[in-house]
Amino acid sequence: MILFRYFCREVFSSMAVITFVVLVIAVGSRFSNYLADAAAGRVSREIVWLLLMYRLPGIFELILPVSFFLAIMLAYGRLYADSEMMVLKSSGFGERRILGYTLIQALLVMLLTGMVSLWLKPLGEQGMDVLRAGQKTLTEFDMLSAGRFQMLDSGRRVTYVEDILDNQELAEIFISEKQRSESGNEFKTVTMIAASGETSIDAKGNRFLILKDGRRYGFAFDSPEFQVIEYEEFGQLLEKEIAEDRTLSPRSSLTENLLRSWYAGILSRQESAELQWRIALIILIPILVLIAVPLSRVDPREGRFARFVPGMVLCFVYLLSLSSSRSAIGDGWLEPLPGLFLVHLPFLVIALTLFFWQEILLFIVEFRQGREVIDDR
Repeated sequence: MILFRYFCREVFSSMAVITFVVLVIAVGSRFSNYLADAAAGRVSREIVWLLLMYRLPGIFELILPVSFFLAIMLAYGRLYADSEMMVLKSSGFGERRILGYTLIQALLVMLLTGMVSLWLKPLGEQGMDVLRAGQKTLTEFDMLSAGRFQMLDSGRRVTYVEDILDNQELAEIFISEKQRSESGNEFKTVTMIAASGETSIDAKGNRFLILKDGRRYGFAFDSPEFQVIEYEEFGQLLEKEIAEDRTLSPRSSLTENLLRSWYAGILSRQESAELQWRIALIILIPILVLIAVPLSRVDPREGRFARFVPGMVLCFVYLLSLSSSRSAIGDGWLEPLPGLFLVHLPFLVIALTLFFWQEILLFIVEFRQGREVIDDR
């Protein structure tokens, strides 16, 4: 029991450090992307943190298996490099007992990964879908940032606002947009400047941008003529997209709903790929344990990182194979059955070969010696 606690402390302390480092990198990258979207006016600044929180389960479902695999490689590699494993084995503590202790640790990681993959991630995806649907009910001017030029309306409009006051009044506004002429064959550019502006809602619920004390310039690309209008107040209708009711995407579907569809025989290819992916991340963990334990055997002269890179390569090839097969099922290139379960088989064979490599070599040597004895007779 003392040795089991010792192994758990070594593995889970390394796993905590790896998880923290990878999480900081992944969250930082995702957060910078969301900030860029908010700065460009694609999402509202108020939901950036919510998007990040809803995205966390999807990040954790990959970090947990990989960090556990790398933690085993680091922890056991250190024990081999410091000759602690040699002492344990000389005392009768065999490789299979080490594997048994590690598989017990893997049960906890499988439980955490299953909770994240089967339950928390779908809830997070649903939350993100709700936020994105809510963004469609906002107008472009609801997502403006002060002091920044923003491309709106798919690049047709450039807007700049010097300041946004507490009462949501806009100060020093610049708007330039490309409009199609009435004939539909020509474009013209309309540029508007205003000292201030605000949004207003009429009795029918339509929203207008009310610009005050400004000018409106209009000119065509192929004509020297232009138009200048000075105004005290100018109203412009703000169009907004009505969020339509949509069926949940497979990634947002609860696992219990996917299982019901599977039992009823109405599971689509995309839903089948998603369900198999969630289960595959759990099956992945014990197979990675079978790979990590033998790969962590290093000679003290080699150092603890001697087989770290090959182990990482094998782990990421495993994940990429699962991800590619998931896409292949959704696109119709791979049948739902056996689907992702077929990917586990070759890596299970590799894992068993690595773990029993010494026994396999011993069997081959004994077999050859036996053949030589028979030939001598």
